[in-house]
Amino acid sequence: MVSILAAIEQAARKHPAKTAYQVDQVILTYSDLWHFSDRVAHSIMKLGLQRQQPIIVYGHMSPFQIVAFLGAVKAGHPYIPVDSSIPSERLQTIIAASDAKLLLSTEPLHTNISIPVTAVEDMIAQPSNEPVQPSCWVRDEEIYYIIYTSGSTGKPKGVQITASNLASFVTWMQENFPIQESSVFLNQAPYSFDLSVMDLYPALVGGHTLHAITQEQIANPKDLFDSLAGSNSTVWTSTPSFAKMCLMNKEWNQDLMPALTTFLFCGEVLPPSVVKEIMQRFPHAGIYNLYGPTETTVAVSYVKVTEELVDQFEQLPIGPLSNPNISLLEDGEIVISGPTVSAGYLKAPELTAKSFQLLNGKRMYKTGDLGYEKDGYLFFSGRKDYQIKLHGYRLETEEIEKQIGNLPPVSDCVVLPIVKDDEIVSLSTYVVLQEPLTDSAFKMTKQLKSALSDYLPSYMIPKTFKYVEALPLNPNGKVDRKRLAAWETV
Repeated sequence: MVSILAAIEQAARKHPAKTAYQVDQVILTYSDLWHFSDRVAHSIMKLGLQRQQPIIVYGHMSPFQIVAFLGAVKAGHPYIPVDSSIPSERLQTIIAASDAKLLLSTEPLHTNISIPVTAVEDMIAQPSNEPVQPSCWVRDEEIYYIIYTSGSTGKPKGVQITASNLASFVTWMQENFPIQESSVFLNQAPYSFDLSVMDLYPALVGGHTLHAITQEQIANPKDLFDSLAGSNSTVWTSTPSFAKMCLMNKEWNQDLMPALTTFLFCGEVLPPSVVKEIMQRFPHAGIYNLYGPTETTVAVSYVKVTEELVDQFEQLPIGPLSNPNISLLEDGEIVISGPTVSAGYLKAPELTAKSFQLLNGKRMYKTGDLGYEKDGYLFFSGRKDYQIKLHGYRLETEEIEKQIGNLPPVSDCVVLPIVKDDEIVSLSTYVVLQEPLTDSAFKMTKQLKSALSDYLPSYMIPKTFKYVEALPLNPNGKVDRKRLAAWETV
């Protein structure tokens, strides 16, 4: 099994001047990546932190974030990627939940936080090229990184991925997907989203190039497609939602990106309509539908999507039934075992015990996803709870409800996913106020959205707010979500 850091070191020795990472016009070579991360590691080790104490890395698509990631694990610490787009309240929550004692930043932090903040550039400025001994590196069952996902308790959950988990995932990627000698991986997902791992480590371990695009570029179509055209990307990894956005530009095709040979889709349901359009525009590229929760290291199964598969099924499968690491319980819940199953949630033993089990020495994860079998394939059919995927982000409506319910004007609320053509396209919330509306619903909605932005990222804030005197109840005395969902279709 591959050693992540040893493989990156080998790539740096073999091709020191090769581009490891590019964003906008900024380029980081493999030599710089390796030596700069050594400097970061030495700086961390001088601080005397306890081994395996988590370190937060804050920023957005910066090459210095990658340097900080490797620097942290070289020094024996897992890193927690936090995108600079998240509200300061959520950052504080992650700091408290993780007990992190250090934050490495690649851009200014516009809020006061409770732990020391160090700029990665300051660490890199140290004039030393002394290597860090491999005996210091994170290894085997030690935690390599921690990604915080939405939690039903109203608090994010820290998913712990070990060095062994990550190495197993990268080996699986290398064995199953057509990644050429000199590939360029498109890096679109923020590092706080585990889909980014599908680009980051297979690229670096293989000595390939990462071409990153920022949220600013995505918000500006001309900048985005200029960047895509100049990227020379061979491997495309994204959510289907991002591809759907790109499809709105008729010039997004094989002529614009002639080197593109592989599409890897993960993070949400892949609609056949999107596949058909991509097949027409990129006739020389293979398309893969991947599946896996954050708790099992990005992805554990896949199918190569062919025209025959699209014609055969109304919904695309997420993998073959022959996958030995996936099984279905009697109620249809998908259970995953094998070497990529997480070590559990950080400092949350009860939550870990609820979802993770040990069977014959192997960790198993109960996903909460529902599936079914048909014609030798496994299909995804929804969630057991209220956890959903929206535009590739995994979130739990319960967490959003808790945050809305904490706002002073609110007495009660329910958040519902809005489904169009079997895909979740937005969120809607039904709100019961403490006092009857004295002003317009528009002004109240603006007030609530503004208040929520202090606690939730924008993708978790419902698009529509509807005000009712009371929420309907079912015969068990619980809120009748099915009836509310029916109201949405009226």
